[in-house]
Amino acid sequence: MNRNYGMFGIGVQTGSAAADPAASFPASSDSPGIDASTTSAPARVTNGRRDTTIDRYISGSESKATVTTLAFPRMLGLLLYSALGRVSTTGSGPYTHDVTMGESIPALTFTQQVGASDAALQTLDGCKVNNVTIEAEGTTPPSVQMELAGCAAKWLSGTAWQGQAFDESEGYYRTTDAEVLFSLTDGNAVAVPASVVLSKLTLGIANNVTAGTGFGEVEPKIQQEGAATVTCSLEGTTDSTELYRAVKTGSASGTEIAKTIVTGALQVTFQHSRNAAWSFTAKLPAIPWTIEAMNVSVEGGPFDLRLSTDGAIAVNGTSIEFLVVNGVQSYTVQG
Repeated sequence: MNRNYGMFGIGVQTGSAAADPAASFPASSDSPGIDASTTSAPARVTNGRRDTTIDRYISGSESKATVTTLAFPRMLGLLLYSALGRVSTTGSGPYTHDVTMGESIPALTFTQQVGASDAALQTLDGCKVNNVTIEAEGTTPPSVQMELAGCAAKWLSGTAWQGQAFDESEGYYRTTDAEVLFSLTDGNAVAVPASVVLSKLTLGIANNVTAGTGFGEVEPKIQQEGAATVTCSLEGTTDSTELYRAVKTGSASGTEIAKTIVTGALQVTFQHSRNAAWSFTAKLPAIPWTIEAMNVSVEGGPFDLRLSTDGAIAVNGTSIEFLVVNGVQSYTVQG
């Protein structure tokens, strides 16, 4: 077995029927893939002894899949649609997939093959995307960490990969030449001020998925998404404390702490590593920024800048919008 071999895939289920991978991808760092676990509870009786446990029974089970990978075009579009629930596709090649919040998110089948290309395939059915985190730092390509909550984990008898195969020649979205636009006090995201040097960006989607387990059953029958929370953060340096003042007062010239929520905006665009016509853009139209105090230091140098939010605000029904431009014709028959 080879620890350096791991292939993963996701496919949208039709009803309860398992799906072959519509997007396949390797991991880019240590990733557990499918992890099925159970908890037990004691069956106790008043037997007069110090140990009253006469047996144990399974009190619950949890199956999830976690992978960190690069922002591969085919995978990224499908994952974001699965995390948000609505996609509208336009174009005739390249195609632009406009992904926004829907009323529900689709169920997925997660497939993996770990250790060797002839190892038994494993699947996790009935998955819902619980969390997605996209992180970019310096010039390192964006990493995409996904966590899926599922129902039934299985080992299959077959070893041949089914569905869409991974094609590394398709490339990935890169951080080099990424464009960041943001605003601290309104919805008009503009170029980063010359006084600011950004070094790290993080975007997060949390769907608060909970398992529904039937009477007398161990494995969940269904995974159900809750209310979504979208977060983001920016880190870097600046030679001015004006940004702190703007976030706290609502204006670069403000004199008092704002009595109402001050919202800004963020837009970031990543180009593709091989195809100049492909790109990936994230837009957050209403962000109640929080900012850490800008410490003085005996070492001198620029001030550390750390912006984040406890949760973005929905505008026209969505708190985040993704525009994924690639060669995939459609991610859903509903389009």
